[in-house]
Amino acid sequence: MKFLLLNIGNTHTQWVFVDSSVWDPQDVSELATADWQADLRRLPEVPEGCQVWASSVVPYAKNLLASSGKYSSLHWIDAVAGAAAGLDFSLVDTSTLGADRIANAAALLQGELPAGNFDCGTAVTLEVVLENGVFAGGAILPGRKLMRSALNHGTAALPELPLDYPLPEKFGCNTLQALSLGIDGGIVGMVRELITRARKQGINNFVASGGDAAYFCRALPELAAAGNEFTLYGIYCIARAAADKSPKKSEN
Repeated sequence: MKFLLLNIGNTHTQWVFVDSSVWDPQDVSELATADWQADLRRLPEVPEGCQVWASSVVPYAKNLLASSGKYSSLHWIDAVAGAAAGLDFSLVDTSTLGADRIANAAALLQGELPAGNFDCGTAVTLEVVLENGVFAGGAILPGRKLMRSALNHGTAALPELPLDYPLPEKFGCNTLQALSLGIDGGIVGMVRELITRARKQGINNFVASGGDAAYFCRALPELAAAGNEFTLYGIYCIARAAADKSPKKSEN
């Protein structure tokens, strides 16, 4: 069986075709989410028999794709699908739990537990999974780009800081340096505080995923890089679990 995996984020959408029997992602594609919302033809077509599994944090995008009829075999990542893949959500309220966080937890489930993942994108999210597969919750904070945009649009004079602007050695001696220290230095402190809190609960294994993960891995040696396909891998794990549990067609 073939899967088309879709990771629909606030800014970008990733997709990849994989065989259900092995995780071997080739040719991962990425497109601005707004672009395919304007033209569904920009999303890939699927061969007959291919299942589509999607995680979406954008309600409009999810509703648009679901109502379009573009994919006849479309499945969404949710808590029910996550539980079928082995996650226990008894400690959390799943009514507002993001599909991307469920997928990330499913990916963590495949490694050494307990563990936490920092998904570094438009928002930075933390997902924690305990030894017995229990999803223990986590945290959500604005990412570096979102912080820049908020200060730029929410004030009269602050510019939007480039993502690659260097941190000052001591303090910011001009506006750009002050923004860099406040945003990029500050967000490292925020993530470090979350790591400290997790360690008090016995979690010592941390990975970082998402498009901005490299920045956090450079700043925090406690983090191991999990790759930009981590959420896609979690979607795959959930899809594979569902395929394994589905009734097999008779060969006769």
